[in-house]
Amino acid sequence: MLLAIRNFLMNPAQLQNQSIVSKNLFFQSKAVMLFFVLSFFSTNSIFPQAHNWNSPSEVVKNVKKKFAEMKSYTADFKIQTVNNKKTTSMKGKAIYKTPGKIRYEFAEPDGDLIVSDGKTLWIYIKKINAVGKQDLEINKQNTSGEPIFQSASPAGLNRLFRKYHYKFDTISQPRNANNDGKSYFVLSLEQREKIGGFENMLLFIDAETYLVKKTVATDSRGKQTTIEFVNMILNPEVEDGTFNYHISGNSKIVNNPLVSDNQ
Repeated sequence: MLLAIRNFLMNPAQLQNQSIVSKNLFFQSKAVMLFFVLSFFSTNSIFPQAHNWNSPSEVVKNVKKKFAEMKSYTADFKIQTVNNKKTTSMKGKAIYKTPGKIRYEFAEPDGDLIVSDGKTLWIYIKKINAVGKQDLEINKQNTSGEPIFQSASPAGLNRLFRKYHYKFDTISQPRNANNDGKSYFVLSLEQREKIGGFENMLLFIDAETYLVKKTVATDSRGKQTTIEFVNMILNPEVEDGTFNYHISGNSKIVNNPLVSDNQ
């Protein structure tokens, strides 16, 4: 799991003459979506479950269970960020395979790519023809003494719920909360320690499948990011070669852009 990711969107044109540090922040912004999608996103399950209680802890328990059972998926993703009345959108196709293999092919902005085999994360930015190469096994820890990177695994999801207080956003649960005719448990999450990143989140959890369909996250400055998956296929056959990355001969490479020397 990527931790302490900030600065969700920057202007790529500003990077042409900036330092490596500034480029690192841009690669961090491109990877922010991983905070969500590597942990718990999915939309439908072929094994729906009935529910007869309204307990946040039981909902979280079932979310964890569903993610632990999921071996792979493909889906279309949508990301929308609203900052100072300006809206920015991204979309594309996502592929996931346990343990920790991911591939995000962007249609908007066209040509951008995030791919990882679980050991190395590559972030390609077409507009500036640059690629960030992040070692996910690097020996770096946060202020709590935990590894900066954790794989897309049940452990990463467990950490999310450890770092945030959570409760239902209203008394009446589940409810029609996404204007699509379905019922959702809506969990309100608040960061236990204000360490940057997203301080508050809303998780929209399908009341039949206990899988998260959408997340709305807000940082300390009021910037709001919404991430949603659609057209999901669970547990398809995915070749490991899907998660390999081949560097083009003229791409600029930035090593370990998601960490700094003093982390």
